[in-house]
Amino acid sequence: MADLIDFLEARIAEDEADARRGLEMEGSAGPVVGWFNPGRVLSECAAKRTILGNVPLVTDVPTAIGATSEYVLMSLAAVYKDHPDYQEGWAVDGL
Repeated sequence: MADLIDFLEARIAEDEADARRGLEMEGSAGPVVGWFNPGRVLSECAAKRTILGNVPLVTDVPTAIGATSEYVLMSLAAVYKDHPDYQEGWAVDGL
């Protein structure tokens, strides 16, 4: 699970950097550019970091794919499935 957490931490950092760049461009492009809302992205990054910081607190009830904590992390990682570092073993059905 450590490699999945490392992957998520790296993607969150990239998302956060993109959002901060978006905020720096706010004067010329406005706070929302198309679908991209830097403030929302920063809030999502904070929420994801909170989840990662509390993974051991998630009840590890067995599911079809493993423990609940693992399922939560795999679900978070699903949005990055097109990233070259994403591992197919993290796939969640339906996501």
